[in-house]
Amino acid sequence: MVKKVVAVGSCSGVEEIFSKKGYDVERVAQKNLLDILKNEGVEAVIIDMDDTARPNVVISGIRHLYPGLWITAIADNTEEKHRSLAFRSGASSYIIKPVNEEKLAIGAEEPSMPQDLPEGQPGFTPEIKRQINPAALDESKKIFPSRFYNAFFITEYGKLEVLRAERYNKNFSIILTHIEGFNNLKRKLEKKELLAFLKELIKMMMHTLRNCDVTGMVEDKKIVVILPETDYFGSCVTVRKLKKAVENVTTKGEPYASILFSNVSYPRDGKGYGELLAAADKRIQEQREGIWLKLGFEDKPFWEIISILLQGKGYEEKDTTPFDIGKGFDQPVFFLDRLQEMMLHEILREPKKKGILYLGARKITANLPILKALDSLGITTAKIFIVGEGEEKKWNMPNATPLYLSDARLLETFFIFFLGEDISYAVVCKERWGEQYSCFHTVDPYLVEGLINKFQKEYSLQEQL
Repeated sequence: MVKKVVAVGSCSGVEEIFSKKGYDVERVAQKNLLDILKNEGVEAVIIDMDDTARPNVVISGIRHLYPGLWITAIADNTEEKHRSLAFRSGASSYIIKPVNEEKLAIGAEEPSMPQDLPEGQPGFTPEIKRQINPAALDESKKIFPSRFYNAFFITEYGKLEVLRAERYNKNFSIILTHIEGFNNLKRKLEKKELLAFLKELIKMMMHTLRNCDVTGMVEDKKIVVILPETDYFGSCVTVRKLKKAVENVTTKGEPYASILFSNVSYPRDGKGYGELLAAADKRIQEQREGIWLKLGFEDKPFWEIISILLQGKGYEEKDTTPFDIGKGFDQPVFFLDRLQEMMLHEILREPKKKGILYLGARKITANLPILKALDSLGITTAKIFIVGEGEEKKWNMPNATPLYLSDARLLETFFIFFLGEDISYAVVCKERWGEQYSCFHTVDPYLVEGLINKFQKEYSLQEQL
């Protein structure tokens, strides 16, 4: 498919410059612009602000409908306020006439690799730190996708997205991707290897994302993705997809890197772009300090993780606590049933909020106590699954889905995994003898989501949130 650039207004010199680069330049009347943009293959729009009626309104309209499209504004006006207004409207770049080949490019200002890797991270060495710097990566401008934006553009677009979400009462989310460091690298990394790694990483990410998602660098050289009209759970799904997409470039070959993803949503986690970005950065730090990473759970199977947590070894976090029940309880099983009911009450408190809940019931029978609680639950947005052995018959579960799994380990294990928009909770209790149980519980959202993900993979369940 021929790459196309759309020009609005006189745009003197634009056609000649882009034709040399292999683009098809189509001059379009202002009134027909939006109809032309519906066609596939448009790489960028060039707007001559001196020859366009209400150019900032035109730019804003394009940006609203096509968030990822490159928009270049050209003008005679050299005033900073005029340039600033164009960027606030959604322009990707602003060029003072006359235009030339050096100025006029799609994705002209490309990002560079992070300058610093956190000391103390696996694989960090002074040699690696010294070689990651902007000067060594000038060639990145030649290899990054044209729709991978610089820090200025991504920040301005984030501010616009806040205004749009506020005006139209919409959600949007941000995913922050942080390259922690290169693992097990015992030799000096060549510049071309570093560029190839970064190119492949960005390529795989952008291939996974939607056309309307906007990707680029923030000031601290971290990759950020803005997801228009996407709520928190939608961003969680996108993070899962991104982790799968970049698996080959982060876990295989050399170099390979440790990469952390964090996701936040408007207005759940912040009311402004800067506030949201700070919240995402804070969650990166929380993941570093959490036991999921510290104990290497990402590379361990579900039941090994459960065994480690029940033993209470290797962690001291206050929100993940091992404990025993049975001693001093006349009816410990009733206590466990009560925990399940409490989770249902939490869902009932705000039934329109999304969430996913797995309840390990060991055996699914007609007299299961949780079934009575489900009868009175009503319609909810949260997805509820009852897990256990039993005959696949139609029990009265209008608000939940039974999962019949045959596994001896499930027969001796009681669990609750709940990931909601506002809270997360997990508890696992394993019967030792009689009515004695070893347990742990946590409110760590990364641990809860990790357990849900591992559980779904362990039993080949549909991966969903």
